[in-house]
Amino acid sequence: MLSLKGTSKLNLLPSHMPSFENILRQFHDKMTAQNIADAVVSRPERLPELMECFLHEEMRICQRASWPMGMIGKNNTSLLLPYIPQLLAAIKEPKHDAVVRNTFRTFQFMDFPEVIEGEVFDVSLSFLMDINNAVAIRVFSMTVCANICMKYPELAPELIPVIEEQLPHGTTGFKNRGMKLVAKLRKLVP
Repeated sequence: MLSLKGTSKLNLLPSHMPSFENILRQFHDKMTAQNIADAVVSRPERLPELMECFLHEEMRICQRASWPMGMIGKNNTSLLLPYIPQLLAAIKEPKHDAVVRNTFRTFQFMDFPEVIEGEVFDVSLSFLMDINNAVAIRVFSMTVCANICMKYPELAPELIPVIEEQLPHGTTGFKNRGMKLVAKLRKLVP
């Protein structure tokens, strides 16, 4: 059995590191996710391997690959820009909530190419409006929509009522983020 306990980042160089899929089959913890994310950031040529796991047919592999992918997206969004179409496809037919959650977590830090912003806004808005989605998914998708509104203020009047309609039924975190974003969005509306 593969063992990563006490493994330093130095031992995770490509010549010493088993495939991400093999690691993800055996481990699902923060240290493993961080080690995979660090390996990809230091060796971007390994990103296709992680994305293969993220888009894998097997639900557990997708779920486990989404964690390091979300970590990469927080601080290294430029690495993931070429994969936006695949990320959008993955959230439209998700195998696990973790895939959707970590994709939207990543999206909230991205500056999208103009050609795809409309689709990202529409998909994010639909996830925000679906009360059956997990709170984290809805909060991250709300932030994605608001970020796009900062670039396209004419969308703010569409987003504000959607957020306000959901505030009374949201968790404390949802309400907090929602009220802050509504305040920012109102400044965009003449």
